[in-house]
Amino acid sequence: MINIGIIGCGWIVEKAYLPQLIEMEEIKVCSVYDSDYKKANRICKKYNVPNIFDNPGDFFSSPIDAVIIATPNNTHSYYTNLALSSGKHVLCEKPIAFSKEAIETSVSIAKACNKIFLPAFVNRFRKDIIKFGKLAHLCGNVKEIEVSWIRKSGIPRPSTWITNREKAGGGVLIDIGTHVIDIGLMFVLDKSIKSASLLHGNVDEVQKKRAQWNVNDEGQKLLFDVETWARGEIVFSDDSILKIHVNWSADVSEDTTKIKVIGTNGTISINTLFGFSNNFTRDNIEILYYTKNEKREAYTFPMDNDFAMKAFRDLIKYFIALINGKNTNFLQTSDAIYTVDVIEKLYISRKGE
Repeated sequence: MINIGIIGCGWIVEKAYLPQLIEMEEIKVCSVYDSDYKKANRICKKYNVPNIFDNPGDFFSSPIDAVIIATPNNTHSYYTNLALSSGKHVLCEKPIAFSKEAIETSVSIAKACNKIFLPAFVNRFRKDIIKFGKLAHLCGNVKEIEVSWIRKSGIPRPSTWITNREKAGGGVLIDIGTHVIDIGLMFVLDKSIKSASLLHGNVDEVQKKRAQWNVNDEGQKLLFDVETWARGEIVFSDDSILKIHVNWSADVSEDTTKIKVIGTNGTISINTLFGFSNNFTRDNIEILYYTKNEKREAYTFPMDNDFAMKAFRDLIKYFIALINGKNTNFLQTSDAIYTVDVIEKLYISRKGE
């Protein structure tokens, strides 16, 4: 039995993590910490978690083996290092840090304490992405990867920490961009970056574009100073290219996530949807594979939000398996290092505009 503690009682914990955690026999959620005791108390009563803390020292002294960190982005490194130094395994929500250097510091602590430190890249555990990954190897040597996640009205809680640069580290690129960049990097062999470029901007009347599935009356009125759309390009040392397009609030008919891998032997693409949404009408997720001679293969999966929930369950199970000594490289801390490196270099590149 693994005793789990949770740091942060936001939307993703209440709606995604805890519904899965309480159904798993191999773990027990023992403790929750949040600086907002009233919010933590409500969550704990809802899911029958016995211990509530508003002091991190008391929380880490409770009988827990591992923690899930789901706090504002600018606190991820702090809580990660504190948890690892306290002898706890860590599963941290994205972005697990703002810089490659910060992650490497946490990795050093994890190694010294012999603890698991894992990024919560949940979309790797989607069944459609697992199938896509297996088929992508048919494409041969990868020349270009295109990743996009476009929302119709999907700005998460405007004027809270999520849309404040100091607390979030950035906007749509560091938010939903992290997820598609991680998937794109799965198909890059040499992840050394040769060059990076980024275009970005904001939409007017952002309050009208807020995500209806993530409404939360937090009462914060922080400065909204992050990008709501971004287009980026990364060229790697082997001249392969990763193209990124993300948008919280685009003039489109529905939300969509697309990934395309172009190789020497063929092209594979997927039209799916990450995360949670009430802005889609499609019934199916479609994977298309084309060889050079235009031979076409198609695969479909049902389109619904339960797909995302099952991925959270499998992410947690993977984390527990690592704690129990399973040796696998399906998802590693290095994957977070590569993703943060891409985002960091993209943000740095725009400073020269």
